[in-house]
Amino acid sequence: MDDLGDLGDLGDLGDLGDRGAWQRVCESAAVVAGEVRGFVVGGACLAVWRDGEGGVHVWDDRCPHRGVPLSEGFVSGGLLTCPAHGWRFDVNGEQIRLITSSTPVCRDPSRAVVHEAEERDGNIFMRAAPG
Repeated sequence: MDDLGDLGDLGDLGDLGDRGAWQRVCESAAVVAGEVRGFVVGGACLAVWRDGEGGVHVWDDRCPHRGVPLSEGFVSGGLLTCPAHGWRFDVNGEQIRLITSSTPVCRDPSRAVVHEAEERDGNIFMRAAPG
């Protein structure tokens, strides 16, 4: 997981508690199509990934099943796959495929926490989901 301190002076990123503010996550070039990477913004762990068409997505970096970091997973066919049990999520955070049927502890079996994301001026920005 990358800490934004390594990317130079980014100014005040604020706190993810300010849910209406756009915050810079990383440079656009830091995340290539078909890849997922972890970043920390305002103390929050985020998974940033691109689908097969290059669309950017910023989510909380934890699978709703067991809290495993999604940034350790992989992207295939435009879906983000959790590295632990193979749960697969579409770009809206909806669980669409469950590889294992053994789910004794499940925080929320259907949705990952998805933040609004956009690219501009060579950077990826996010606005925190209502929480």
